[in-house]
Amino acid sequence: MGPEDRPDVGIGIEPAGSDAEAPKSWESAEGHRFALEVLQLRVRRDILKFIGEGVVSTEEIAEKFGIHERQAAFHLAMLDKALVVEPVSGGYRSTPTGLLYLEKVETSYPGKF
Repeated sequence: MGPEDRPDVGIGIEPAGSDAEAPKSWESAEGHRFALEVLQLRVRRDILKFIGEGVVSTEEIAEKFGIHERQAAFHLAMLDKALVVEPVSGGYRSTPTGLLYLEKVETSYPGKF
């Protein structure tokens, strides 16, 4: 079966508040620990804050933080694995989990981490 034999598969994005699939979350203590290790680096927390509720490209992150695009891509990949950002058309956006982290941790304890 070649690519031309595969049926077309449509992927839709449901708006927030719909019956969309539940957001990804950490399913184990290891997942929580990994996310906390990823977020130990201030630059990653700052990238997550910079993204906030918008969509930001790798290039914009590299420019904002004065790092090479490959470094920005690496940090974004780690944040993606930690389930706090996700790739979308045009860049990356925060996941519901990432937004909760910003709301509950970063705003509750500014400058502590």
